[in-house]
Amino acid sequence: MPPRRRWPLLLVVLLAACTGTPPSATPGPSSIRTAPPPTASAPTSGGTPTPAPTTATLIPGEVPPVQVYLHYYTWWTDQHWHEKLGSAYPYAAAPLPLPATVDDSGCAPRAEYPGATITDLPSEGLYDQGQAATFDRHIAAAAAAGITGFLVSWQGIGTASQTPESSGYDSRLELLVERVDAYNAVHVVPFRLGLAFAAFGEYSRPAAEIIGDLTYFSTRYGHDPAFADTFSAKPLVMWLDSRKISLATVQAVSAALRPDLYLIGDETYQTWSRDAPYLDASSYYWSTQNPYQNASSGQQVLSLASQVRASGARWFAPFIAGYDKTLAGGSCVPRNGLGTLDRLWPINGASHPDAWFGISWNEFVEGTYLEPTVRYGTTYLDELRRLIFGAG
Repeated sequence: MPPRRRWPLLLVVLLAACTGTPPSATPGPSSIRTAPPPTASAPTSGGTPTPAPTTATLIPGEVPPVQVYLHYYTWWTDQHWHEKLGSAYPYAAAPLPLPATVDDSGCAPRAEYPGATITDLPSEGLYDQGQAATFDRHIAAAAAAGITGFLVSWQGIGTASQTPESSGYDSRLELLVERVDAYNAVHVVPFRLGLAFAAFGEYSRPAAEIIGDLTYFSTRYGHDPAFADTFSAKPLVMWLDSRKISLATVQAVSAALRPDLYLIGDETYQTWSRDAPYLDASSYYWSTQNPYQNASSGQQVLSLASQVRASGARWFAPFIAGYDKTLAGGSCVPRNGLGTLDRLWPINGASHPDAWFGISWNEFVEGTYLEPTVRYGTTYLDELRRLIFGAG
């Protein structure tokens, strides 16, 4: 793997491209990823490759007045779709049928096929996130809606020596970063990445494994321009479920990684005080915020935001359009068309966030997805764009 260009070297490359003089570089560690020139993405089945863009022309774009990152999941492979749709689903049908019905509010799902635990499908079909073209489509669609970037969900194998080949999550993270770098090479307004470091329910995971994962991430991607942001010279890393991790582990991870990563907590107004000394900022992955049943939810967000700011930290507000995990044994927060999104945007916006961390691009099991789907089309991306550009 060629060496990663750090920022000064990236400037040399750009200058050399203008003058026609090839740059020279001193090779670095093979574990540090290089941002390659843009290349064509691989074709999807039955499709054509995305053409390789040239660096001769940069594509302009609107600069959104607010920053909105969306939580983004990379577990969607053929195997994962089959796990969530079940063996009875007619995968060969054209077009693919919806796996469940819902009522007018977006709740009360009824599975049409035994074993199905999701109610909707992406408009583009059952995509494979092992394909570059999938990421290219998602990046382009999100950017067109004014979305700043993705908070990519990831957990590694717990060692600093892991590689992009160590796991499916590792390889898909590598591919996503490559495609963001390729997109940014030809667009004036960059698309950005942050990391949503996942616990996946392992709240007692040893500190050494967490440090191993984040050391690998920092070493390999810490200077990748895909992870550039306007809040820090360091990559944004939201530590999901930080409040559920032992204080000793939070302290150890913070001491080891905070010099290299901008650590963002996943806290509530009741937990921030414990972890505040060890974090740079906070959000709250509140995927079940229900403004209809919890009239105090807005005040709870305001309380958390106030505490975070009083600590000298930044605040990133959540929002959802709805939530439905009923088929997997959970609850439902109705979408009510655009009602929930349009209600929570001003409620949580009263906290005057430094940016928004929306839930989510493609979490289908919990039903928080905002990407274009068979049931809703582009309804939610269209509305999110209206909210983003109406916020200036």
